Amino acid sequence: MADPADPLRPQAAPQDAALILVGHGSKLDPGSAQATVDHAEAIRARGLFAEVRVAFWKEPPYLHEILATVSAPEVYVVPNLACRGYITSEVIPGEMGLTGPVTERLTAAGRQRIYQCDPVGTHPRMAAAIAARVAALARHVDIAADDLCVLLIGHGNTRDQRSHIQTRAVADALDNIGVAAETRVAFLEQEPRVEDWAGLGTRGCVIAIPFMISNGLHGARDVPQRLGLDADTPEMARMGADGTPAGPYYLRGRALWYCRAIGAEPVVADIIVDQVAAFRRARTA
Repeated sequence: MADPADPLRPQAAPQDAALILVGHGSKLDPGSAQATVDHAEAIRARGLFAEVRVAFWKEPPYLHEILATVSAPEVYVVPNLACRGYITSEVIPGEMGLTGPVTERLTAAGRQRIYQCDPVGTHPRMAAAIAARVAALARHVDIAADDLCVLLIGHGNTRDQRSHIQTRAVADALDNIGVAAETRVAFLEQEPRVEDWAGLGTRGCVIAIPFMISNGLHGARDVPQRLGLDADTPEMARMGADGTPAGPYYLRGRALWYCRAIGAEPVVADIIVDQVAAFRRARTA
């Protein structure tokens, strides 16, 4: 058991604490921030926290200024990102002045504790959320599981394997769930590449889902184009707006459906709250 007197143990109930949901953001792509804003609004409406804020690395409100707007004595920072990496280990701590998973600081209102939680994409429920999305589409268009391949698309990074590792871990979990006969991965910035998707797996039907938190430039344009799709059709615009999968497209001998980034799904708001709960359990056990 943790020492109840431990000054770094979370003391306040969640309702007395603040939540800061951190996204990448982009000055060039306004859609990059939308999922983070939407999830924050959904969580705020539940009244689970005294304050709910969003902050971004690349657009306002910026990481380096967000803590000045928060008065709660306890603050949970949840990276709305797919994996641990440079942003979680360097950018967020550096911009927010965090010294580790738990940071104490003095403010004009008194002592404040800041807790950095794990990123959203590392939560075990992400695989279940993807499986549910796949199963719903398969039922709707009448695809048998034994004729289905799920293509999970990550960002990837040749200099940092954490995106690759997390994407493969989620794919392995999907395999264990058994929603499709095959689960394959592809990446924007490393092998296997998205543009080589047709050679990944053998099933006649493919459901492609970006393992990305934002349905911004990558999910709305880069990935579709590399799959061989026109990113500017009304069908693609509808997918981005309300989540209706685009397809089927008959390409390279296979039928392909394309879904928006999993991070845009409403269930992610629940996962964000779960990450706070997981942090609290770990600190109070």
